[in-house]
Amino acid sequence: MDRKIFFYAGFFLLGAAIVLIPCVVVIGLRSNCSDKSPQSTVTASLATTPAGTTPVTLTNTIATIWNESDYQSNSQYYQSLTNSHYFNQTDNLRLDRLSSPQLHPVDGRSLIYWRQQYHMPDLRGSTTTLHWQDLHSNKNVQLTRPIWGKHDQQFTWIDKNTILFLSNRASSDLTQIFQLTLPDDLSSLSGFIEPTQITNYSLNIDNLLVNRNATRLAFSCQVYANLDIEQTNARKQAELDSGRTIYKFDKLYIRHWDEYYTGLRNHPFIVSINRQTNGIFQLSPYPVDVLFNIDSDSPTKPFGDAKAQWSFSASGNSFAFTRQHDEDSSVAWTTNLDVYTVDLRTATQSPVCITCENIATDTDPSYSPTDENLLIYRSHSVPGYESDQYKVKVYNGSMNTKVTLLDNWDRSIQAMTWSPNGQSLYLEIGEEASNVIYYLENIYTNHSVDLLIDNGTSHNIHPDATQERTFVFTYESILEPANIYLYSWNGSIRALNHNTALLGKVILSKEAEKFSFMGANNETVWGWHVPPANGTSQKAPLAFLIHGGPQNSWYDAWGSGWNFQSYSAQGYAVIAINFHGSDSYGQNFTDSITGAYGSLPYEDLKLGLDYALANFSYIDGNRVVALGASYGGYMIYWIAGQPEMSSRFRTLVNHNGLFDMRAMGYSTEELFFTEHDVGNYTVYDNPSAYEVYNPVNYVANWTQPMLIIVGAHDYRVPETQGIGAFTALQRRNITSRLLYFPTENHWVLNPHHSIAWFEEVFNWMRQHAS
Repeated sequence: MDRKIFFYAGFFLLGAAIVLIPCVVVIGLRSNCSDKSPQSTVTASLATTPAGTTPVTLTNTIATIWNESDYQSNSQYYQSLTNSHYFNQTDNLRLDRLSSPQLHPVDGRSLIYWRQQYHMPDLRGSTTTLHWQDLHSNKNVQLTRPIWGKHDQQFTWIDKNTILFLSNRASSDLTQIFQLTLPDDLSSLSGFIEPTQITNYSLNIDNLLVNRNATRLAFSCQVYANLDIEQTNARKQAELDSGRTIYKFDKLYIRHWDEYYTGLRNHPFIVSINRQTNGIFQLSPYPVDVLFNIDSDSPTKPFGDAKAQWSFSASGNSFAFTRQHDEDSSVAWTTNLDVYTVDLRTATQSPVCITCENIATDTDPSYSPTDENLLIYRSHSVPGYESDQYKVKVYNGSMNTKVTLLDNWDRSIQAMTWSPNGQSLYLEIGEEASNVIYYLENIYTNHSVDLLIDNGTSHNIHPDATQERTFVFTYESILEPANIYLYSWNGSIRALNHNTALLGKVILSKEAEKFSFMGANNETVWGWHVPPANGTSQKAPLAFLIHGGPQNSWYDAWGSGWNFQSYSAQGYAVIAINFHGSDSYGQNFTDSITGAYGSLPYEDLKLGLDYALANFSYIDGNRVVALGASYGGYMIYWIAGQPEMSSRFRTLVNHNGLFDMRAMGYSTEELFFTEHDVGNYTVYDNPSAYEVYNPVNYVANWTQPMLIIVGAHDYRVPETQGIGAFTALQRRNITSRLLYFPTENHWVLNPHHSIAWFEEVFNWMRQHAS
């Protein structure tokens, strides 16, 4: 249900706009605890001591106004603390978020990257700025001024002195294109560099891509398909002035993820650019809408971006992009994305589809940096299946041919990056719960691959233009938050120093252990064990975590939301099973869950719990709590109806889980999820396929206390799924609580809501598993 989205969840969770007044509604009834009144409000605080000890509450100070004058880094704040404390979600949110490292385009001796940071210590605001670091001296310089609520994003290092990027620093508060002019010696910079705004459109610019020789750029705005930027803005204003708020639909999608589809589309615009005598870039006055009059998005919604889905050719004269076929309602039950190319030298040239023979997904085109006619892209072969294996295709435009690389592999390629030589590729691949990096030597003659990074979770590869097998990337693990690393040609790896002061003042678990056992079908199944941060010398309760997807995995990754360390620091052991259906263990293992939602994964979870209790003797088998989100929430409901399993848990915690599969088949937005996963059936063609593993049919067996959490803007698993389950619990007089987030979607994005989420969950767990 959320295989891709959880893969990138860390970035989205902390890129959200800050809501000044947190809005959480708690509805509950402790039917078996009548001496305790229901909790009706939530404060921005979090108990931070291990389970079984007296909790200490940390209350955040409210900052009503902030600006650059009250700037404090997390390093300054944590250096001011005298004592260490157990890690908690507030600490997690205070971490600097680092992303998009790019090496110097000429000499590779330095890099620039994004750093997102929150207002210290209260998290009431965030800012994203550009930073530069010399890789030899380790000198670090913050280039752009931190202003709360202002976020720089999507930069391109044009040459040694010029960067183009997006920011909402414009006086209009709209996101526009800015230029940063760098001095020759950045190491001596004593203040911030004020960027120059070079666009002033009436709409936000959402994506930016510049070609290699800086003669053209592409950007996206949300426009009506048959209107330009200014016409769209005028129509939006007229609709606002009308005083009417009415949505009218003649096709699907009605809504997608957390947004109602009211006609606005992501369209790519192409403009020529030239540098003026003062060094500032100027754009041609009439941007060309590549998808004009086409009711479709590029980048695709909700998570597509220009970095992955757009590409300029080596000369900059051709442009490739991914688009979905949104013109009719079939978009809701198909996964057909296609790659298009357009020759920019001819003004009347229409985009040409190069993948339309494949009715499954084709996406992420990337032109060779040296060959004008060559591009690679990722491709599925099974229509309607978002979790199919991604393979890499090489398209030669001069001969109109396609070749599949590494066709005998059974792992899915998550991302690929050209080496500057135009012959080699860096590949990101999910492999046994790690996102690893391979290097493919030569796409033309030698398809041998070398494993460069074999553990943790790696993303955002940016190669050195001067040295093969040298690149910067982001890396994280269960034990380490995301950091930027340099991989050198000789195999050496080193990290930038970020978040060291914070990590030095928090107590974390130092161990994350992989284990395996014989699961369903007598096949090997893997899981994670993380011991409590306060040690294993005494019996400890267990947090038994069930991942969503279901075609996803508990990766060796830090996590901004479901962070293992957050549970460990509360004194819980953590067990997380990658059951049948999980990705990163081969496509057959992933596919095995189709038509088997409540069977193979359920058996794996039973056997995995047996293994954990038998092999980690410090775990108290009488104090076990199961928690799951999305498909993991489905499994919580399914377990609740199976007495042999539900009786093993003191309580259950469910975040946006699937309660009624038949209702889901008519109310979720992406119908291909439910239709594929029950065996490629619609509800009306084969109702029994939706009923065989439907939790709603087993409510009569429910006995265990349950906390249910829903987001009102969750259109993937609509809120009525959780409300229906809570109604069932209340009707059966079972101790239960509904935690309702009126402004959240499938995730919890607001940082204060995230703190409240953990506070409510841990309070519930302590109440029932102490």
